[in-house]
Amino acid sequence: MQKAIVGIQMDSLWNELIEKVRSYNLEALEEEALLNIEQAKEYSLCLESISTLTSPLYLFYYMVSLGRIIFVCKKRLPFKEVLHGLTNRRDGLQVRVKAHGTFPTLHSIISGEKIKPGTTFGIEELLTMIPWVYYVENPVLPPISSSYLLGFLLSMLSRYEPTLWNTIRLDYNITLFLKETPKHFLEELIKVL
Repeated sequence: MQKAIVGIQMDSLWNELIEKVRSYNLEALEEEALLNIEQAKEYSLCLESISTLTSPLYLFYYMVSLGRIIFVCKKRLPFKEVLHGLTNRRDGLQVRVKAHGTFPTLHSIISGEKIKPGTTFGIEELLTMIPWVYYVENPVLPPISSSYLLGFLLSMLSRYEPTLWNTIRLDYNITLFLKETPKHFLEELIKVL
C-alpha cells in the first residue's frame, strides 16, 4: 500500500515537471529536457529495486539528470558540461567544490551565488542542511545543492570505498536521505522551475 501511494505521488510530480518544462516553450531544447526527465525516471525506478550498497550511484545520476533540466530551462541552452565540478577528499568523507563543472553552474543558477572553489563539506554537515533529514529553518545551501553534494559524496564512497561505505550506509540519517531524496529533490526542482 505504501509503495502504491509513493508511486502515485511520484507520477503526479513527474507530470507536474513535464508541464513546467513545456511552459518554458523551449522549442528544439524541449526534447533534451524531456529526455533528461526520462533518464531521471529510469534511475528512480532502479532505486526501488536495489540496496543501499549501490543506490547512491543511481541517486546521484538521478539528480544530475534533473539538474540538467534546470540549466536547459533557465539558460535556454543545451547542456554541454561533462565535469561534475566536485571532488572528494582523500579520507572519502568530504566533498570539495571546484571552480568549474555541473555543480558550480547548477548552484549559481538556483541560488544566484557562487561557492568559493576549494570549499569543503562533510557528510554530517550536509545532512544537517537537508530539510527532509533534519529540521532546518535557514539552510546554508538550497536543498538541491546540499543534497546534490551529499549524493556525489555518497556515490563516490559506494563506488570507490565499498568497505567504508558499508559501515556508513547503515546510519539512520543516511538511510533516510537515500530513501526520501528522490521525491523531495523532485519537489524542490519543481519549485525552482
